[in-house]
Amino acid sequence: MQSETIKIEYMNTNVLVSPSSISAKYWSELKDLSDNVKLELITLLSSSMTRPEEEKKEPRKGWASRFAGKWKDSRSAEEIMEEIRTARTNNTFDAEL
Repeated sequence: MQSETIKIEYMNTNVLVSPSSISAKYWSELKDLSDNVKLELITLLSSSMTRPEEEKKEPRKGWASRFAGKWKDSRSAEEIMEEIRTARTNNTFDAEL
């Protein structure tokens, strides 16, 4: 038994999709976007497809490692932490709610 399909036509291109497919669900929202926005979406979708398989499976795992070694400073970690500690202040104003 063949499932029902609908034809989406855009810029002389015909695509047959199932009404329940993601393509059909989003097409009505996306078709009227500007060309620039569509190109931006294409770029985002394309880049999501070229990510390493590990990142696709667990996109948040290891995200912080992207920042490792990026901070450039002549001070040591201990010096930076001490500066942060000494710069802390206590709020002395009374807040009224």
